[in-house]
Amino acid sequence: MELTVQVSFEELLQAIKKLSPEEKKALQVALATEPAKKRKFGTMKGLITYMADDFDAPLDDFKAI
Repeated sequence: MELTVQVSFEELLQAIKKLSPEEKKALQVALATEPAKKRKFGTMKGLITYMADDFDAPLDDFKAI
């Protein structure tokens, strides 16, 4: 089951400050053990619609003085 709640950052901080030390520890463990989302290849395909012709050209900023 997934629950979505929208609160401001300040409200979240206030709620965390009210937790007991045991509850804070449980929250830290729950956040630390949350599995990372699996990345899916190709999700950004088609996002870049323009690239300059000289994109790969050396930059003047890096030329030796």
